[in-house]
Amino acid sequence: MSTSGGYGGKTIVVTTAAVGAFVATVGAVFAYTNSEEYQSSSSSSSSSSSSSSSSSNWKRKILDSFLTTSSYVTNKASQMKSEHRRREKKMLTTQMWFDGCDESGRIVNPEAMRKIIIEGGIESALRQEVYPFLLNIRDPKDSAVEVEQAKQMRKVKYDALRKRCKELELMMKSGKAYSKDSLPPRDLGVFTENAPVIKADAPRTTFVYGEFAATYDACDDANTAALLEKDLNVFSSGDKRNRKKKSWEVVQTQRCRKILEAFALYDPTVGYCQGMNELAAGFLRDCVDESEAFWCFAHFTSGAFRSHFVISGHAHLDGGISERLLALSTIFQICDKPLWKHLHSLNSENCMFAFRSVVVLLSRELDVSSTIFLWDVLMATRDFAPTAEATAMSAAAAVYEERNNSQFDGDSDILEVLTVGGGRLFLHVVAAAFLEMRHSVFSCKNYDDLLQLCSRMPAQQFSVSRLLAKAKVLLRKTRGVGEAKVSQNVAAAALF
Repeated sequence: MSTSGGYGGKTIVVTTAAVGAFVATVGAVFAYTNSEEYQSSSSSSSSSSSSSSSSSNWKRKILDSFLTTSSYVTNKASQMKSEHRRREKKMLTTQMWFDGCDESGRIVNPEAMRKIIIEGGIESALRQEVYPFLLNIRDPKDSAVEVEQAKQMRKVKYDALRKRCKELELMMKSGKAYSKDSLPPRDLGVFTENAPVIKADAPRTTFVYGEFAATYDACDDANTAALLEKDLNVFSSGDKRNRKKKSWEVVQTQRCRKILEAFALYDPTVGYCQGMNELAAGFLRDCVDESEAFWCFAHFTSGAFRSHFVISGHAHLDGGISERLLALSTIFQICDKPLWKHLHSLNSENCMFAFRSVVVLLSRELDVSSTIFLWDVLMATRDFAPTAEATAMSAAAAVYEERNNSQFDGDSDILEVLTVGGGRLFLHVVAAAFLEMRHSVFSCKNYDDLLQLCSRMPAQQFSVSRLLAKAKVLLRKTRGVGEAKVSQNVAAAALF
């Protein structure tokens, strides 16, 4: 939507991309009306010509501020679109993926595949196929038959978790979980504690149209209506077109609730924490198979990023979110001492203001396309895994490629890029985002100002490619500060 109007021979065009300019304009108005220039011009009304000139200058300042900020926002949006187009030209496509596999379905050049993903991301239709490989769920040496067999085994385990969830739900509703002479099941307490919170959070989750939604909308109307009315108990009257349009969101909500309940049993020590629903939504978007979405989500959040959902010192677990935020503070202290001193003066050197940004992996601070690309890179660089495990995986892949006489040349710089681990890359990306708006941080006068600044971060329209490049520079300065302490998930180990 756009409107236009004339002022002083100029035409102002207001678009949705420039709406953010109003905030800066209002700030300029208040700043100017509180200035000495404005106060003196208001009090000295001795002559009408002087008053008219002051009023004209005041209006001109407001207009110039709006035009400048509007132009900045519009240019930012244009730059973002250009960056997205550049990434699309480099991304891993379906053709490239299958060309990189032999006739048996084995991945010939796994590290070369990772390099392509780091540079351009993954085609949306291919993510369900590629994510298991990136998350070390699928062995690149497995043939297509072995991949399918492993997928079926994972589905059996996921179905077992879901079956147990249904049993616990019935126990919780009936109140007859156990007899007087027996103890309640250990997992009943976990489910009872987490299920109500999950049920409340799942409908509040923002879902993005992706491969699942496209696949679901491709169903014929009869099947869709039957699924809505029978399986989900959704009221089926009203406009069919609107019902069809909203149906995929309803189903995604149900899928989200199911995999989060299963994860609470999969990792009972951590259970469910707010913010997990947003990470789960990222995998549900392009994973049509619910079981595969669960296992990708579980592996992604069970390594270095598991500490984001642990309160430091809780349940005898090492590390935790407080420790991750202190590591972020250390990065600031090493890379930008004046900024860290300013945070210290505000009693905010613990970086609690960045809590949301870290927990949801910048999914609220970046636009959808940038968030997807960032997560693709975090998986491709093995940043989700502990550093020792990531390094071992990289070394094994290099040996495998050498034995297969792959075209990957083993360039040391590429290997450095491909192996980060321990959540270090992500933490340095967060640091890079705050360093990009350091002037705004310096303008904050208290902790509340910092929180408000964080809530306005999406308006910054960050270039994720720029953040990743800057994070790589910061990693060299800090020499790898920010390694996450990872505790073993005993329940998951028993499951396997």
